[in-house]
Amino acid sequence: MVIGLIFGLAMFYEVAFLILAPLVISIAREAKIPFLKLGITMVAAATTAHSLFPPQPGPTALVAAFHADMGMVYIYGIIVAIPTVICSGILLPKLLGNLDRPVPQLLESQKVFRDDEMPSFATSLLVPLIPAVIITGVTIIKLFVPATASITSFLNFIGSAQISMLIAVLVALYAFGTARGRSMSEVMSSYSTAIEKVALVVFIIGAGGAFKQIIMDTGVGDYIADMMRTSSVSPLIMAWFITVLLRLATGAGTVSAITAAGIVGPMITTFNVDPALMVLATASGSNTLTHVNDAAFWLFKEYFGLSIKDTFKTWGLLELTNSVVGLLIVLLLNLII
Repeated sequence: MVIGLIFGLAMFYEVAFLILAPLVISIAREAKIPFLKLGITMVAAATTAHSLFPPQPGPTALVAAFHADMGMVYIYGIIVAIPTVICSGILLPKLLGNLDRPVPQLLESQKVFRDDEMPSFATSLLVPLIPAVIITGVTIIKLFVPATASITSFLNFIGSAQISMLIAVLVALYAFGTARGRSMSEVMSSYSTAIEKVALVVFIIGAGGAFKQIIMDTGVGDYIADMMRTSSVSPLIMAWFITVLLRLATGAGTVSAITAAGIVGPMITTFNVDPALMVLATASGSNTLTHVNDAAFWLFKEYFGLSIKDTFKTWGLLELTNSVVGLLIVLLLNLII
């Protein structure tokens, strides 16, 4: 759960998932528990951090749209995140019953390594964390560097998800390959096998993204927004509900959150609502139940080797729990604040 929160905060969700999925399998095998139980916990934590906290694009855009104090968003966000992750990541797996599934072929190791064949614990921990360290480090450095500085472009380049992952791959080539006495041809063979296994997942995710864009371009999201514009419901609930509808229609959490912000933003002054709570209510709505037009749905399904039905029962329920619990905590905070 802690690792999921860290990775979800530091990098894009898809990147965090790709790094964490093999780790979940390894931990589950050593602990002799169903990998899906740990997978749900990891995903619940990563999606919560990704949807609630800057510098992720969704919450960062919401902070700007609602003119909220980023520090208060973090403070309230921690209060919202803790019970949310506990409910969706710890309690929910206990209620789902039998989660024992065979380890998916995509993540099944073809070799059992001896202790003397494996790298040190520090190397095993630090290499997968390279993207998180780079992205987080660049984000911190940019706080002290003017946006117009010449080094900013370089920082944006190094801190991008693609380049930080590429750096991690190159370091892994040495740390897990040539430094362990493996020839370059053996390392390249490992890369070829990895690409073969992940190719189908990449195609499915790409198709899901294309389908999402088609839905967005048809104006489904704008139609839903216009239907809700004249409602007199609490702006916190309205922000959440509109975002949920837009997320279901488009499959895009960031787009749904920003669109909802444009609709309910003017209501903050009318109803005297704390802008930080509006950010969190909208962010919770963007992290709700999704289906086949969401690329993350297919990422979870294909990587963990689940049927569509089982994906709804696991990924779908954890996202719904995440969203509903998040809204309830925000409403409780609103009563106090």
